[in-house]
Amino acid sequence: MKNIKWLLIALAAACLTTACGGSSDDPGQPGNGNGNVVGEWHMVSWSTLTAADIYLSFDDAGAFDLYQRLEKPTYEHFSGTYSYAGGKLSGLYSDNAAWGNSYKVTFNGDGSQMTLTGVAGTADVAVFARAPIPEEIRSGELEAAALQARSEQTLRFL
Repeated sequence: MKNIKWLLIALAAACLTTACGGSSDDPGQPGNGNGNVVGEWHMVSWSTLTAADIYLSFDDAGAFDLYQRLEKPTYEHFSGTYSYAGGKLSGLYSDNAAWGNSYKVTFNGDGSQMTLTGVAGTADVAVFARAPIPEEIRSGELEAAALQARSEQTLRFL
């Protein structure tokens, strides 16, 4: 349960850091690049989590969508709003719960990778690559197929 909490916090922070686009305020920072958080992202690594698959989407209006598969065989969808200012990303879920952390956002040289580093009390580092969110994840088709496959494979007493 504690791992899920930290994962949700890291994901929320990741979403926030990618929200408003643009590069960091410090152009001399190595590896900062010409990044923009607006768009769709797929997690390629996370320093404190190994068994997860996460997609993030940030739009120009300050809204985010998070699709995560953590400790479950199916994806969960979360949405809300984010803000990106001074190279830091933060946000609120649609139920008004704040992300568990704020994130410092940096980009590689061409802006195709974004790194989110937890600001408060954690050393979480998540790396995302620009990638479209597959329609079967966005629509929930994978979840429905997984539930059906699970019910077909379940042994029944009667």
